[in-house]
Amino acid sequence: MAVQKKTLKKASAAKETAATNETGGAENKKDAAPKDAAKAAAKKEPAKAPKASFSERIGSVSKYLRGVQNELKKVHWPSRKELVTYTAVVLTSVAVLAVVIWVVDSLLSLGVKGIIS
Repeated sequence: MAVQKKTLKKASAAKETAATNETGGAENKKDAAPKDAAKAAAKKEPAKAPKASFSERIGSVSKYLRGVQNELKKVHWPSRKELVTYTAVVLTSVAVLAVVIWVVDSLLSLGVKGIIS
């Protein structure tokens, strides 16, 4: 079964190679033409949309703000106790990492001074 699959794959690859050689790569040139046309169209200046009126702008801003308000209602806001706890954890972690970095920096500094002198 596996041998048949390999044979079929080889045969289809050979057919594709033969088809490409017969056309002299014309298919590739045809495929490139639409891409070039798309690039040229992209370089052209796009049509400008008409400006929205003042009332339309106000409407879109108010719609945006209503959406923001609805999303903020969905947020889980921490209680005061949780906020104090999380803040303490963050400040403690920062202090511990600062000490670790200071110790490693001091040791490396002493090592470099020992190598130089």
